[in-house]
Amino acid sequence: MKFSIRLLIIIFTLKFSISFGQQNVDVIKDSVFSYAVDSYMRYNVILPKDYKQNKERYITIFLLHGYSGNENDWITRTSLVKYAKDFNYIIVTPDGKNSWYTNSPSKKKSDYEDYIIKELIPNVKKKYRVITTRHGRVIAGLSMGGYGAVKLAVKYPIYFYFAASFSGAFRFPSMIESNPGNLTESLKDAFGAKKSDHWLKNDVLVLADSISNPNSIPYLYIACGKDDNLTGLLDSNKNLVDKLRKKNVLYEYHETPGTHNWVYWDKEVLNFLKRLSNFDPLKP
Repeated sequence: MKFSIRLLIIIFTLKFSISFGQQNVDVIKDSVFSYAVDSYMRYNVILPKDYKQNKERYITIFLLHGYSGNENDWITRTSLVKYAKDFNYIIVTPDGKNSWYTNSPSKKKSDYEDYIIKELIPNVKKKYRVITTRHGRVIAGLSMGGYGAVKLAVKYPIYFYFAASFSGAFRFPSMIESNPGNLTESLKDAFGAKKSDHWLKNDVLVLADSISNPNSIPYLYIACGKDDNLTGLLDSNKNLVDKLRKKNVLYEYHETPGTHNWVYWDKEVLNFLKRLSNFDPLKP
């Protein structure tokens, strides 16, 4: 009986490995201890299909999940792993909890912005063959992660050359002031209960207004479903794009059929990968 169970486990594992191997990429489960959040933080790494056959260094994409998600969302809820085999990128999907990728002004050991910038990026740089300059790093995400990607790109432009947002939740924290009923616990932890300098430093719409050197900002890919049903979200994307245009920031905006769901994000992550693969920083 024990032999049969073991044999069944071996057969199942072998089938899984073969099926996965046919996709020509490896998905590595990794982690790093974060002093910023006082915890081990998990992340996935999708390696290019030829990673083990050469010594090449690769562009890295940090792909952020949305609210209530985790590091596995992009892996399990989209065809990202399947798409990745056609592109030569290292793709990292970190766990950001419900942090809004922001340092909390009130909650101790909840500095998720510092985690991404000061701990995750260096850890990936240490463990994997990545291009270590700005032109080897991209950040992208959906909803809360779209907010996080654009915010981090604008706040830390020397770290990235390209950033992308799908259904970016740019309405926060601006919307909190006009509608306090939207102040969930995660928003309170990330931005504080009342308007402050911390709000302004983490409001993408305010950050866009404060851009003084548009040439320093990474190229921005902004996409939002025209049927997105979250209050104020589509308008906040249009508002951001208008601010970027006035500041002469290089960007592109896609408003296509789709709502706030995985069908839309699965389609958009592929569009993003195709666009990135054809992107020339000198001729955007």
